[in-house]
Amino acid sequence: MLRVAMVDVPHVAHQATGRARMRRAPKAPRRFLANVCAGLGGCELRRLLRSCGRPPRSALRVSRRRARPQLGRRLAREGFHLSPSPLSADGFFINVQETLSCQAPLLGHSLMHHSGEVYGQEATSTLPIESLRAVAEQTFGDQPLCVLDLCAAPGSKASQVASQLHIDLLVANEPQKTRAALLQANLLRAGVSEALILSMDGTRIGAIMPNAFDVVLVDAPCSGEGNIRKDPSAWDRWAHNDHPQQLQSRLNLQKDLMSSGWQALRPGGLLVYSTCTLNHEENERQCCQLQEQGAQVVRLDEQLVPSTPEGFLRVWPHWLDVEGFFVACFYKETTHVDPAAQMDCLSLGKMGFRRLKTSEVAGLQERVLQELHFSLPPGIPVMDKEEDVFLLTKRLPLLQKLLPHTLLPGIRLLSKQQISKELRLVAGGNLSSEEWLDLYKSAGGGLGASSLSLKSAVDAPTAWKAFQEMKQQRLEPDIVSYNTLLNAFAKDSDGAGAQEVFNEMTDVSVTPPQQSVFLELAAIFPGDVSGVMLSLTATLSWSVCCPGFSVLIEAHARAGHRKAAEQAFRIMQELGLQPNEVTYTALLRARLLSGDLLGAEDLQNELNVVGYTLLIDAYARVGNVEKAEAAVDALSMNAAPNLATYTALMKAYSRAHQLQGAEAVMSRMKAQGLEPNSITYVTLIAAHGKAKSLQRAEELYKEQGPNLASATAMIGAYGRAKDAERAQGVFDELCAQTVRPDAICCRQLSQALTGARPQSERKVYCKLQPSVLLSRERICNASRNAFEASIASHGRARQFCAEGCCSGFFAG
Repeated sequence: MLRVAMVDVPHVAHQATGRARMRRAPKAPRRFLANVCAGLGGCELRRLLRSCGRPPRSALRVSRRRARPQLGRRLAREGFHLSPSPLSADGFFINVQETLSCQAPLLGHSLMHHSGEVYGQEATSTLPIESLRAVAEQTFGDQPLCVLDLCAAPGSKASQVASQLHIDLLVANEPQKTRAALLQANLLRAGVSEALILSMDGTRIGAIMPNAFDVVLVDAPCSGEGNIRKDPSAWDRWAHNDHPQQLQSRLNLQKDLMSSGWQALRPGGLLVYSTCTLNHEENERQCCQLQEQGAQVVRLDEQLVPSTPEGFLRVWPHWLDVEGFFVACFYKETTHVDPAAQMDCLSLGKMGFRRLKTSEVAGLQERVLQELHFSLPPGIPVMDKEEDVFLLTKRLPLLQKLLPHTLLPGIRLLSKQQISKELRLVAGGNLSSEEWLDLYKSAGGGLGASSLSLKSAVDAPTAWKAFQEMKQQRLEPDIVSYNTLLNAFAKDSDGAGAQEVFNEMTDVSVTPPQQSVFLELAAIFPGDVSGVMLSLTATLSWSVCCPGFSVLIEAHARAGHRKAAEQAFRIMQELGLQPNEVTYTALLRARLLSGDLLGAEDLQNELNVVGYTLLIDAYARVGNVEKAEAAVDALSMNAAPNLATYTALMKAYSRAHQLQGAEAVMSRMKAQGLEPNSITYVTLIAAHGKAKSLQRAEELYKEQGPNLASATAMIGAYGRAKDAERAQGVFDELCAQTVRPDAICCRQLSQALTGARPQSERKVYCKLQPSVLLSRERICNASRNAFEASIASHGRARQFCAEGCCSGFFAG
């Protein structure tokens, strides 16, 4: 989907006042409620606002072209557990472990994503093509389709079209060259060879190619109100004084795109219009204007979601706990159009191509089959003046007017007499992540692939190396790349490095986004930055200053700079900027990490789910069940507690030695449809272990299944009961599953075997897992001797020791 650049708004003149918004989260602007939600009843409006306060649900779509057997099992091994989406036959929600201390695994770093087997796509984003699929089967039958995606980048819906529809040609357009190259690479990675990538103004395509396409998609740039859960600023523009002017600008662009798409649609064809916004003007009003041009509404299948009286699909976030979306479908009445009047005579010579001879084509097909185990799709193989070979679409005579606006005339088959990387990317195969990324870079997704490498860097030096490699490949880093690098230096507290990156951004005329500015300041000036922030804020828009301050406060909080975080918050208020839930949660973290629980409680009415969960976790640490329960009740008034929230509450009962309360929390969790994760089970197992309630602990351990965390908790429970034999049995069971015990697990076993806590301690360093280095672990000589005796008498444990997994456990 295209993105509209918003006009900068002066930070004082257009700031949202307190009276312009609701007081409770998500603090919706009153103008938005009056214009968009007027038709919702009181109870339904309450449900909508509560839903918009929840965190977004990650989702993916499986590619029918790419998916290989046991995909679900392979995703689960990497930490992605799937549940079906009700909106798409190929869509799934991603369920990851919810914790406060661990980040969810990134789908973009997985081999399944690199190989095109899955595409990260929101559940409602799949709805336009799912709706089109049902209508197209009735309208066209098995006829191969010529499809135009007018606003295609980055390629989620375009690749879904190729995956779910029978297509002959897919023309995908993106006006920005860099995004068009990324679109091309994403389609090639998805195995789509029938695509022609345009880079032009979408409002002109209809005039150039009228009555040419069977299906036209207009996934229009919009205000994005349906994405409030992942973009809290999506509603902010309703509080700005110039909102009517910004809205009218978007409406004009949407209208022009729809008119162009309607002109490009052949009689008897289908046009699908979609947005991720909720207001009437960008949805129903635009559809009414298209109907004035003769468009007939096609009522969409209500099996997905209930349709509106007009026959459109409108998804509210609270219906299915998803993002908001709108879809409409139109039919162009059949009239007589003479194809010969549209089709120019195809002259390959004038276009600079030579058609391959039959013998050349046969030799090329055999070569591709032998080297790639891939059959060339139908098309016209031609050679250009540089002797590169391309495969042109058979519909080229109809579409040759678009060739001046394409990135390539078709998929490149040979480059310098070698099979092209574009063709290798389409063909796929058993490649590693590195090989996929290399092909992806060379096919036009270089900046995206390099950004993946940059984001996965573990520290600033690694990020800097990836950044330099990006530039060596003559890729121009964008704002996201610079911001990622700046963030890496800020996390390493490397002020000089951050300053160098910031200076380079200025030298190459990349305007530092507000988040970059504040991350740099957080690294360089952990103390007094008020003067710098005041001068910066005076020239920046209100809509970007608020998120920037939130990032700054969060950076100070995590660095333990409570005073600097509080100072940034005060400056924000002095400038007339209204803090949001993210800001208050960042300030809460700063106060909690400084040990100021009373100060954190003052923010309770301003928090989101993460903030409340942090507060409940703080109560759990001191065993204050009453306040933890009160915080859960307060959260429930605005949003639904999540798995991490209930786990923190369970920890409070456990710390207070109230087993019945902890068990009750488990029941409440399951009643809410939440599946307990390993941390939940570990918390409850540990609680029963402390109470020496071994029977219930064993039941929970069996229910969860043996893994490193639950086994460690169970060994600890047996250790408290001085049952060394069963503790050793759990350890052996863990080793038998080729799970590498870490330092904590080994320490629990050693304490269980000695049956007493250590008297004298010394420092050791654990090298059990290469990704985690735990220093300052303390263990006594008696525990060491007991552990060595244990591994000497158990084969699998001895094998781990021989492999070096445990050899460094007692190293000085």
